[in-house]
Amino acid sequence: GAQRPLPTRAYARPPRGRQPPEAPCSMAAADRKQRGAVVTGLAGFCSGATEAAVTMPFDTVKTFCQVQKRGVGPVAGAQEIFRLKGFGGFYFGLPAVLVQVAGKGAIRWSAYEQFKGGLQAAGAPKASVDFVAGLGAGFTEAFLWTTPTERLKVLRQNDIRSGLNRYSSLPGAVRTVAAEHGIRGLYAGIGACGIRQASGVGIRFAIYGRVKGLLTTDPPQLWQSALAGGITGCASTALNHPIDVCKTRIEAQDAAGQKEYTNTLQALRKIAAEEGATALYRGIAPRMIKIGLGQAITFAAYERYSDLIGDAAAAVAGTFAPKVLPA
Repeated sequence: GAQRPLPTRAYARPPRGRQPPEAPCSMAAADRKQRGAVVTGLAGFCSGATEAAVTMPFDTVKTFCQVQKRGVGPVAGAQEIFRLKGFGGFYFGLPAVLVQVAGKGAIRWSAYEQFKGGLQAAGAPKASVDFVAGLGAGFTEAFLWTTPTERLKVLRQNDIRSGLNRYSSLPGAVRTVAAEHGIRGLYAGIGACGIRQASGVGIRFAIYGRVKGLLTTDPPQLWQSALAGGITGCASTALNHPIDVCKTRIEAQDAAGQKEYTNTLQALRKIAAEEGATALYRGIAPRMIKIGLGQAITFAAYERYSDLIGDAAAAVAGTFAPKVLPA
């Protein structure tokens, strides 16, 4: 019978003379198509959970700096968090972050593969496929998952500044927001979150393959995937950080009634007018570290997880496949 093609791993190099593929994580692209959406989703879920466990403290410091109207640097912010809540304060909102990042990873990679396949089938220009598919994946994850979980995470992290403990558990936070603001309260900041996610994911997918192609040696190494992912994460952060500041300000609003920030454009204008343009870049240092490190982990871990999960699925399928006896 036909032999199953060998999986293309992150450390395997295409034969000499062939151009490296351009799509993100494309060294395993053909194999992942065969593995299907379940393996893609599981690999994205696992890589997202790995990222969250490592980068959470940087995210907490970033949020703390962004919600302050007085300028607070990352070092001072970290010291203040430790003074108020101890080491555990750096992991305020961890349940929401784990749920968010792991679920986001599953949705992002699955949606990206679907959008990319549809664009390729429609004959979209090759140079634009990764970016447009990334935009679509970013908007999808923002609507289905990231906005409500980000809202819960920011509210919990804002407890550090307020001194209250209103959002101490994930189920309790959902109940509190739903009771005081309705289900729509979970989607505060969806405009800013959608713009941030779509632009960030689109940029990362668009340039990851190109950056990795410049770094690849013979044979390729897993650290090259990590470095390429880190570079793309830093690039997207530099471009969309003002949107992230607006998102955080909108999501941190807890009181019912008149809101200080009503939408992304109004928040951009208000922050720049009252606090100066530099306020739109508060928290960029910890966010740059968090996303750069996070994307390094995400891209490298995704390639490895997709190989491991795909091989395990193939082994299980082979074990239970019906045996064809010779005539």
